[in-house]
Amino acid sequence: MNLKVRMVGRVWAVPSLLAITLGGSLAWSQATNSTSATSTGASAWQWSNVSIDLPTSDSAFPPGDGAELTPQCLICHSAGMVLRQPPLTRDQWVDEINKMRSAYGAPLPADQVDHLADYLFRINGSSPSDTAAHDGDR
Repeated sequence: MNLKVRMVGRVWAVPSLLAITLGGSLAWSQATNSTSATSTGASAWQWSNVSIDLPTSDSAFPPGDGAELTPQCLICHSAGMVLRQPPLTRDQWVDEINKMRSAYGAPLPADQVDHLADYLFRINGSSPSDTAAHDGDR
């Protein structure tokens, strides 16, 4: 895994885990029925328990040339989410990957986009004629 990806993962992992831990066990709630709070304009706060169930995924990306780039997808997506996408052409995969890079800040270097698109096309791709045939069904 490249150093930049590991650094991004570490930078986001600690605040994310802290937020999940604190948010999952305790949360602030504002009490609005306090007479003293309303008369002074101040707010009264109390702790309450909150439970969060995070989704899990047993899916993994299939092995193959390009699979080594998928941890960069897993920063935001589960493997199952990516694998359940409709089959795309190679050019559509390139567009999707570039959208993730430009709109959402995916840390995939530009020189790896084609390699990842090739991999995703091999595991979940369609030819342009397949796409045109399905477009007629809509």
